[in-house]
Amino acid sequence: MDLIPLGDCSERLGVGRPTLLVLGRPSCDDCVAWYAELQAWTPPLPLSVKTLDLTSELGTTYKEANPWTEHIDFIPFNVLYVDGEPVDQWTGNGVERLLKRLDALEE
Repeated sequence: MDLIPLGDCSERLGVGRPTLLVLGRPSCDDCVAWYAELQAWTPPLPLSVKTLDLTSELGTTYKEANPWTEHIDFIPFNVLYVDGEPVDQWTGNGVERLLKRLDALEE
């Protein structure tokens, strides 16, 4: 699976297919492991995965535009978007967690 860096903070995520936004940073071992797990995984339904380095200039801009990010204590932090709206969020990694959230979309 391809992981695509978020390019624009105003991008409407999840339009046309669910999108997982993974907030993290390159110096985070858990983030690097999660990125690798996602890259090796084939999702059961069309899914886009975007990444955002919270320590980058874009990450700073994103945090300013999204005050809820101040409450993130642990990374990687995942936000699942459908039709431009966040439908779920969780801390940590693991394809099993993501699959449960994707299954819930189909119910």
